[in-house]
Amino acid sequence: TPRYAEKSFAKVATGTFHLVTSKTGRADSIAIHQDADLWLGKLGVGDRVAHKLASSRNAWVHVATGEVTLNGQALSGGDAAAVSEETTLELSATKPAQVLLFDLN
Repeated sequence: TPRYAEKSFAKVATGTFHLVTSKTGRADSIAIHQDADLWLGKLGVGDRVAHKLASSRNAWVHVATGEVTLNGQALSGGDAAAVSEETTLELSATKPAQVLLFDLN
C-alpha cells in the first residue's frame, strides 16, 4: 500500500540532523517502505555534525547547497558522495549548507 505524506522542514534548527523519513516512521518522521533513513542537515558556517553508521550500513551524502567537508573531503552544492565501510560520518560547514544524508542497508 502506498504511503503519502507532506512535512515542512523550513523552520528546523541549524547545526543538527533532522530525521525526514524512516522505515517505521520513528521520531515523527515520514514512514517509507524501505530500510533507509533520510536525514536533513541544515548547517551554519562552522557547524559540525556527526552521524554513526551501524555495521554493514552505507550512506549517500548529497550537498544540496553550500560547502562542507565530509570526513575531511571538500564538497560543494550539487556534489554527492557514496560512503561504505565507515562507522562515523563527520560534516563541517565552511559555508551555510543543506545536506541530505541517506543511511542505507
